[in-house]
Amino acid sequence: MSTSFTIWHYLDFMLIATLLTVAIVYTLKQKEIPQKGSYIATYCVFALMLLGFSLVAINGYTKQVVLVNVKNHRFLSTESIIYTGTVRNSGNYDVGHVEIEIEIFDKGLKKQGRSSYESTAFNDYFNDVDIRKLLGFDRSNIKPTSFVIRKTVAKKLKAREGKQFAVSINYPTYFSGYSSKERIVVH
Repeated sequence: MSTSFTIWHYLDFMLIATLLTVAIVYTLKQKEIPQKGSYIATYCVFALMLLGFSLVAINGYTKQVVLVNVKNHRFLSTESIIYTGTVRNSGNYDVGHVEIEIEIFDKGLKKQGRSSYESTAFNDYFNDVDIRKLLGFDRSNIKPTSFVIRKTVAKKLKAREGKQFAVSINYPTYFSGYSSKERIVVH
């Protein structure tokens, strides 16, 4: 998997490394501190946490990809759903890896005044396949009412560039209809 670091990522690395180095050198020069190792370990943990949070914040501002004109069509002859559309990098920096995450729900029948694809915490817990296996339910009776698929749609997407995509997903034959949610995952 390829990633794209910007100048902001490198400046962040350099700033945190410089601050960590200064803190360690200053701690080692102190004569009245008896346990310098614990201070240095604390500085390193704090620097790693700061680096993680700052990378997430930098990615939020530099990797801006949007979905445009997403459409889906069900083909009965192949029992599949085709999603088409365009991913567009609306930011000023290159993006290394773009994936689309599609969550498909069985519309099913109305149950208790709401449709079956509107979940509750209780339903999510007891309809999970692994939990149902632990509780002793027969595996052949377990049919999930939703599933998530993640596919790569673009690599090395330049700034202000768009790329068309088409993703094919097998349609479960026991679904009585479907609805879906799409979102972009950028690396």
